[in-house]
Amino acid sequence: MKPDLEQIVADIKNSKGPQLLLLYGDDLQVQGACKTLLDNLVPESQRGFNLERFDGRSVPWDEIEVSLNTPPFFPGKKVVWIENAVYFISREQRGELGEKVRQAWSEGKKDEAVRLLLDLLAVEGWTQEQLEQAQSASSSGPLNELLEVDGAEASADAQALLAYSRSQGMDLSRRRGSEEQRLAEMLERGLPPWDFLLMTAVQVDRRTRLFKRLEEMGAVLQLVIERDRSGRISRESLALFVNQRLRQAGKTIEPQAREMILLRAGDELRGLQQELEKLFLYVGDQPTIRPQDVDAIFVDRSDGWVFDLTRCIAERNAVAALAHLARLLAQGEHPLKLLGTIAAEVRRLLAARQLMDGEVRGRWKRGLTYQQFQQNVLKQGAPILTRNPYADYMCFQRADQFSLGELRACLTGCYEADLRLKSTGNNPRLIMEKLILNMCLGSRKENRLVGGRIRI
Repeated sequence: MKPDLEQIVADIKNSKGPQLLLLYGDDLQVQGACKTLLDNLVPESQRGFNLERFDGRSVPWDEIEVSLNTPPFFPGKKVVWIENAVYFISREQRGELGEKVRQAWSEGKKDEAVRLLLDLLAVEGWTQEQLEQAQSASSSGPLNELLEVDGAEASADAQALLAYSRSQGMDLSRRRGSEEQRLAEMLERGLPPWDFLLMTAVQVDRRTRLFKRLEEMGAVLQLVIERDRSGRISRESLALFVNQRLRQAGKTIEPQAREMILLRAGDELRGLQQELEKLFLYVGDQPTIRPQDVDAIFVDRSDGWVFDLTRCIAERNAVAALAHLARLLAQGEHPLKLLGTIAAEVRRLLAARQLMDGEVRGRWKRGLTYQQFQQNVLKQGAPILTRNPYADYMCFQRADQFSLGELRACLTGCYEADLRLKSTGNNPRLIMEKLILNMCLGSRKENRLVGGRIRI
């Protein structure tokens, strides 16, 4: 059985745990696991003496080995933490590493790009002299070849990356040499009884002999994020992450507030953590997080803002819908983007309304609970409109506020608004406001002819 963090921590508390551990995978989860381990290994008051941290990319193994062989100042465990351990990377990963460097740089993650570049250069056996020559050269030819890029734009990016790495003091003054072998020999000899060796890595090659040896010892823990077929972080993973942070902060949360967070979470755990920390500071000593707290402080990192806007439209709350529109436009959202999202939502509501009037007629009733919806409407619990059953449930609830004719009129209104937005001389905000007012109030303000009579 592969170890998990909870079991490892329990073993450490019972003095049964391993003396070393390699953590790799998602950076945020790795850092969180390291904090958990340190909290159980070294009291915070003793970390000035019983904790030593090294950067595996730049610190020679001799220096690390001296630290491992030096007893701690205080009684108890001494943790030697090797961050960015490069002992588990092979040349076969060159292409994968190069792609990650390019992607990180293109996304503006400059420090991450430099860290990954150090891994790549270490794998290729570059010296500090080679690096300095590349940094001072007028072209980035050697790096272009290493990253497998061509073209003027890609070459300019590589040159900018080199310049940035120089400004950050990137150091390759030592060679890896046979450090992997020396680490392997140390594992066979065994660590001194006072040591706990913690290694973290962004990239590993599971085929290396050293990695396999650590696996045999039960000293490897991979921390990954479960993703769905589209590549996005799964709802279950996001919910688990949010629940963990809530427990750590000693907070409870109302169901609607939790759903708002999940819809706004985006696809990056680090950004989600930042927003949760802001939320905890905002509520202060308040034990329970409410929807209004999330709405006030939690920045939308996904398309979750459509939940607020379409919810207000579905509730026919024109005032609140217009307020959300003004907020989004003030944040720089383009009217065409907003219109596209509203139109997509209308299509989903139209599909739900057609199902309600057809295939699931009689099975859907206003006021169904989520559990009843899963049992009565969904087939074997599988979503039929969106990516998850709960989103389907919310979609059916919103669609129930409209008739089939009203939703068709809304879709026509979106089409007409699109034509006006793409024409010159029109005020985009007024076009969007008119659309929202028609969607919220259209069925209430217009008279309808029914059988030759006027119905208000």
